Amino acid sequence: MNLIEFQRMFSFEGACEEHLFKLRWPGGYKCPRCGNEKYYFHSIRHLYQCSKCKYQVSVTAGTVFHKTRTSLIKWFWLIFLMGRQKSGVSMLSLQQMLEIKSYKTIWMMGHKIRHAMAHRDSYYKLAGLVEIDDTYIGSKKHGIRGRGAKGKSKVIVAVENIKNKPRYAKMESVDKVGGKAILTAFDGHLEVDVVLRPDGFASYKVLISDQRKYEPIIVSSGEDPLFLLHWVHMLISNIKSNIKGIYHGVSIKHIARYLSEFCYRFNRRFWENQMFDRILNAGLNCQTITFTELSQ
Repeated sequence: MNLIEFQRMFSFEGACEEHLFKLRWPGGYKCPRCGNEKYYFHSIRHLYQCSKCKYQVSVTAGTVFHKTRTSLIKWFWLIFLMGRQKSGVSMLSLQQMLEIKSYKTIWMMGHKIRHAMAHRDSYYKLAGLVEIDDTYIGSKKHGIRGRGAKGKSKVIVAVENIKNKPRYAKMESVDKVGGKAILTAFDGHLEVDVVLRPDGFASYKVLISDQRKYEPIIVSSGEDPLFLLHWVHMLISNIKSNIKGIYHGVSIKHIARYLSEFCYRFNRRFWENQMFDRILNAGLNCQTITFTELSQ
């Protein structure tokens, strides 16, 4: 849907609740405790009560909207805008647009959505030819480029190359670009018969197995590494531009969720018209993250 259609569909709280109900129980209400399909609705408390076991549940319970004090209208706008802006969107600008008093509130909402995106993409595995490389994201003040840079976030990037076109991507923030971190981050997210194409960095050999082919790209003098590993370097360039241009830098502590947001949109770039409901579904099928967890 476009912006005008979205505004018309979700102009009041009840329309948002009804839409969440349809997404959460597409086949009709089903009690989370006993599976009964008959219920009573408490209009004042906005709760659904099972007619059999009397269990009460709200449409937002156990989701990213759990116990929220912010209206669903503002949540819906936030999700719509985060999903449709290809380069991401500043939480500070959204705070002003949505008239949310506290920056802490909009900051939390954004991270809850990113957490749901990361949870949904955790089920994906990369297949076919997979380009892989690492990068360092941080402020220019640190001065050092490439491996060994201090004060920057270490990120490993992988992308499927299908008939010389990128398909799905995955990015992982790691403490150290070494064999153990690479194995932990990617071994469970690769199909068994993939063809791995990293650069010549020896630590990537940890991903070698009997089912996988390993074809490292050794960059010789005079060759352009950006051409030899085109798609993974394109993604690295894009994520750096997004973080610098939209967020003006992010902390090492929280960068993983920003990477997940970027990958989530990239992996669904051909389904823009479905993005809103896809993010809503991700949020409905994911336990939310708390402020305490984000602060640790």
